[in-house]
Amino acid sequence: MAYMNALTCFITDDEPAAIESLSRLIELYCPSLHIKGYATNTADAAAFLNKEDVDILFLDIQMQGETGFDLLKQLKEPGFHLIFVTAFDEFGITAIKFSATDYLLKPVDPQELIGAIHKVATRRRIQQKQMQLLLQTHMLPGSQQKRIALADQSEIKYVLISDIVCCEADNSYTTFYIGDGKQTVMVSKPIAEYEMLLQPYGFIRVHQSWLVNTHKLESYKREDGGFLRMQNGMNIPVSRQRKHLLKAL
Repeated sequence: MAYMNALTCFITDDEPAAIESLSRLIELYCPSLHIKGYATNTADAAAFLNKEDVDILFLDIQMQGETGFDLLKQLKEPGFHLIFVTAFDEFGITAIKFSATDYLLKPVDPQELIGAIHKVATRRRIQQKQMQLLLQTHMLPGSQQKRIALADQSEIKYVLISDIVCCEADNSYTTFYIGDGKQTVMVSKPIAEYEMLLQPYGFIRVHQSWLVNTHKLESYKREDGGFLRMQNGMNIPVSRQRKHLLKAL
């Protein structure tokens, strides 16, 4: 697979069997991805990663007596794409989806592994600011998180959550309308993911295709079946099944 040429990786997991399993999958399905090493604890991983450059770090979240975030805080200048590999779907997923390149659930599915590597190949080098955002997301209460990382085809944008007016669904894509609505960002993730992430910040799903920032509401119009008038002038339809959500505002 040409898109994986010249990519290198490092694996950190406290279970040797998990390292062996992932290594075998990489050899079988991603043969152009070179494994430079592995570690079963954060100290050994930090010692390697602070000296050597890799394109991808496969990192277990919950390890014996420590977490993957403990490793990230030991790294001086992380310049890799981060892919979490975890058996815990609920562990830190909110923080992960804000800023990590991807995450894989154990046992790792080969097609999901291929998809994660393809995502790395299209984005190339991770920005150091993204790693800082990940650590900030993990260490601060969710209500204090101020920015979200939105990756389109060309770059990663760090958007103030308070500037997001609404989000529109288009199959597996989501378009973010920011500020006066003239600035938009389209990302290749379904709106359902952002419904979960943004709910603590006052966002509600008022329609199958629309997620709105309640702090940006101007008025509710009853005509034409009912719609919301946003501060940027956009009119957002409200489905009959979701009108009850407006009563709580």
